[in-house]
Amino acid sequence: MTPAKRLLAVGLAEQTKTISVAPPLAGIASIADTPTLRHVARVLLTFDAPSWLSIAVSPRGVSRQYIPTDVLSDLEWLDPELDDMLVDVFRAVSLSPGTEIRRRIGDAAEAVILAALRAAGRHATHVSPISDTFGYDIESAGPPMLRLEVKGCSVSTRGSFHLSRNEYNKSQLFGEEWVLTQVVFRSEAFVSAVLKPGHIEGIFQVNARDIALAVPPDTTSFMWTDSAMISPRSTAWRPAPYTVADVTLPGLAR
Repeated sequence: MTPAKRLLAVGLAEQTKTISVAPPLAGIASIADTPTLRHVARVLLTFDAPSWLSIAVSPRGVSRQYIPTDVLSDLEWLDPELDDMLVDVFRAVSLSPGTEIRRRIGDAAEAVILAALRAAGRHATHVSPISDTFGYDIESAGPPMLRLEVKGCSVSTRGSFHLSRNEYNKSQLFGEEWVLTQVVFRSEAFVSAVLKPGHIEGIFQVNARDIALAVPPDTTSFMWTDSAMISPRSTAWRPAPYTVADVTLPGLAR
């Protein structure tokens, strides 16, 4: 896609009989000095937020190892203000758990667990594509019966996850059968076109009982109805009883 078509696609240019820039760019000075170019970069990052932004950036700062090498090389002219700019852009766009990169991470994590279970000789059924109402992603007939809710994360975000109210309710309904499983991806996974065992730091799990201890109770004035970020105590996590399968899967950098 040409730069002009990209500007049209993200709403930074308008085409009638001629092509004109949209208001966010219209007021920028015509002189291509450094402050002007920095402003252009900020606008472009905000209106066309890259898929790696929600992984590489948090309100606490920037983890540059999650930025593709070629992209980071293109952005380094913005130093020493680059990190502050990326944090500002992250806050401005307010990326949600439903963004494309998080969907890829979730899909990859589920693929890792399916492969691991099947390599361990267990019959595993991928139920989440059928319906979200199950409250978990993968079902494996016993013994023991397993209902696995799968989350993917980076090394820097391990130990926390978003949980929907339905997922929580099903965890309490099924008790020991329901397990939260977290696949921890190393930084290289986020810039790779394929995933191999070496891209995975490990597979860890926490049970429904420990999740309940981390969830604030409903009261007459507060009820958790949608989703929440849950952080069980660190001692609640255990390595999964199966290992990463020796398979190659679609990567996160697509």
